Amino acid sequence: MSKTTTEFIFFKVKPSVRPEDPRNVEGIGLLKVFSEAQHQSGHENSAWGRAAEDDNIIAWAIDWTDARSFAKTDDLSPYLDPEAQPPTTIYTTLTPPLSSTNTLTSNPITELCALSFSNSLSVPETKQLHSDLISFRTALLDHLPQAVAPKSWSMGQVDRPSVVQHAKSPSRKAVMHFLVVGWESVEVHKKARETDQFINSITPIREKSLGAIPGLDLKHVSFQKI
Repeated sequence: MSKTTTEFIFFKVKPSVRPEDPRNVEGIGLLKVFSEAQHQSGHENSAWGRAAEDDNIIAWAIDWTDARSFAKTDDLSPYLDPEAQPPTTIYTTLTPPLSSTNTLTSNPITELCALSFSNSLSVPETKQLHSDLISFRTALLDHLPQAVAPKSWSMGQVDRPSVVQHAKSPSRKAVMHFLVVGWESVEVHKKARETDQFINSITPIREKSLGAIPGLDLKHVSFQKI
């Protein structure tokens, strides 16, 4: 059985682009770009949403059954903010897959977090990192008070690009892990971050993390199905 690969595309649109408004011509055009991807080979599910941190930043997520498939991001050009950086795209194999949980569209808000680490970590260091990430997930899902616990959790290593440039890495290169975490609200996530369980379990991860990649800083997105 083939694995589902999820493509995440992050881009900033012009303020005049309002897909939520059925009378907005540019918004209709952007929705058409989204819907055209549904007709491509390997498309399984897709969703889009605006970032709470900047509502002109849009996250577009597509589940593909064929890892070779990709969205036609060139078609986004008419709607992009001309002063913003080009769209940022990553591909990851998440566990559990988003398509099996309907995670994006059922969560009130979804945290999208790309964590970068030096690609020169030793084998023991890499194994410890994987263990720390699993412990972090367990601490939040199983040990937080229900009022501030996540609603869902998927994560995986970024498959493409497999390596990115990072000035803080000893090798100048980094690998990324991607977390997709559902929350009741941004405020609930903030409260969770103040708990001992969160602080204690994320500390060893932060000690290894290199910091955000441009275009992949943490975002909270409310997704809707395409």
